[in-house]
Amino acid sequence: MMGRLSRTFVAGLLLSALSTFARADGRIIQLDFSGPDDAVHPDVVQLTIEGGFNVAGCDADYAAIRNDSKRQHMITFALAAYESGRSVRVVLNPSDKYYPSQNAPNGRCTISRISNR
Repeated sequence: MMGRLSRTFVAGLLLSALSTFARADGRIIQLDFSGPDDAVHPDVVQLTIEGGFNVAGCDADYAAIRNDSKRQHMITFALAAYESGRSVRVVLNPSDKYYPSQNAPNGRCTISRISNR
């Protein structure tokens, strides 16, 4: 049986772990596919959502899904959402960045999760 202090500690750890990721909601309004030979940002599917991303340390306009074998389901979902015009919930990972920009000098953030809003 877990005591009150233990439950509070576990809840605090979970909240701390989730705070490294931040989410944004909106309809995908632009979707760009880059291949391995793209010198600027290779092997990503970059997207823009209506209303932009308001996540500290991340570019306000762009985020991307890394194009690798473990994320193909996310790319398929993003394409379907874009085609249907449905809003999505995007969870960004500020500790995994790519292409530097004026809005986020350390780079644009990658997407860790994308789902229905």
